[in-house]
Amino acid sequence: MFKPPGVKDKQFAVLGLGRTGLATCHALKRGGATVLPWDEAEHSRESARRQNIELVDITRERIWEENRISRLIVSPGIPHLYPEPHPIIRMALNRGIPVDNDIGLFFHFHEHFKQSKPEREIPKIVAVTGTNGKSTTAALINHVLQSHGYKSALAGNIGIAVLGLENLEELTHIILEVSSYQSEAASRLNPDVAIFLNLDEDHLDRHQGMGGYFAAKRRLFDGDNLELAIIGVDEPEGEFLGNNIVSRGQGTRLAIISNDKSKKIPHYGMIGSNKTLTEFSDGKVIGTYSMGNNPSLLGNHNLQNAAAAYFACCHLNVPVEKVIDYFNRFDGLPHRSQVVAKKNGVIYINDSKATNVKSTTRALESHQRIHWIAGGLAKEGGIKTLGKSLNNVKHAYFFGHSAKNFALELRQVPHSVFPNLPEAIGAASTNARAGDTVLLAPAAASFDQYRDFEERGFHFISEVNKIT
Repeated sequence: MFKPPGVKDKQFAVLGLGRTGLATCHALKRGGATVLPWDEAEHSRESARRQNIELVDITRERIWEENRISRLIVSPGIPHLYPEPHPIIRMALNRGIPVDNDIGLFFHFHEHFKQSKPEREIPKIVAVTGTNGKSTTAALINHVLQSHGYKSALAGNIGIAVLGLENLEELTHIILEVSSYQSEAASRLNPDVAIFLNLDEDHLDRHQGMGGYFAAKRRLFDGDNLELAIIGVDEPEGEFLGNNIVSRGQGTRLAIISNDKSKKIPHYGMIGSNKTLTEFSDGKVIGTYSMGNNPSLLGNHNLQNAAAAYFACCHLNVPVEKVIDYFNRFDGLPHRSQVVAKKNGVIYINDSKATNVKSTTRALESHQRIHWIAGGLAKEGGIKTLGKSLNNVKHAYFFGHSAKNFALELRQVPHSVFPNLPEAIGAASTNARAGDTVLLAPAAASFDQYRDFEERGFHFISEVNKIT
């Protein structure tokens, strides 16, 4: 088991005892640290007790006065700055105690390994961020590396918490999915390869607007160890970030990726469009690769994910022809353009992870003759901007908290309103004909009726299986 260096006899307060918090507690204890763990939810505290974690109520002022706490480690869901700092974070800040998270701790430990071990024994770190496509891109990179014989692992916002990696010393590569919540609070971010896929309006209350949201994500590129930056340039923020990488002149190689066929690629990059990846160098095409054979990578948005994975894997010494071959064997991830069933010529697709307008637009653009199931807890801005992708919708089936608002916003689209997901699925299945697609792409969060998008997706699968 991994033992963190440099923490022996130090005290760490840990706020939040979900997946990352529990992994942090166990890792710090293995390293010889004293841990003061707490969670405001009783069910989380009970889960910690079952794992023999002794709780300390760090909401009490005297705990901070009686102990020499060196650092407060917070879980991703706890507000670090906006809309306002959590009261316990405020306690730490008032005492000058650094606030960090498991990602920041991991990079500190990784730097320690670099100083104490030969370079060949240090795993390469690939970090992926962006509003949409992070999980698919990270999983695709991991799939290619493992298929090629490397010992790689997924961690961070996907897979397991990074401090929960049991065989860290044996790994050749670690693929981190990094959310804005994680990059915002991490004290150190220093990957070997960093990927910025795209940016769309999401989590704006947590970051006080788009500027704060982008600022959190771009921190991934501030490290001094960055060998390759892969930047999606279809939004102004990506163009700015790519230009900033070039202007630094620190030896970081830049690869840009786009879905726009008219985009100029002056140096090194790739355009993904119409089931094809086109690679450029110095403005000239140097390779074209067909991506039409894998249903798990349908749509231009998945071509963007594949382009990012392509550059990362080639940089990590996987031959080009092998990368493309492994792409065609990728099974995809649950709840992301997941083909659930086919019956009587109708395809049922679970894209429960499509929780915002951009990801839903991409889902709608990837299919024709759609019976679209959407709804949940609407995000700021609604769904009016879905645009031309709605031309692919034969009928919409809105359910849940936002159903009536969605119906008002998209009154021009043939639609029906339902109280829950099963009734929407039943109606869509009844109306669908051979050649049609029944698509769950909610364009909303799940928290009105479900614990998370995964529970919603599994419910969709269960109901579809009853029908088919």
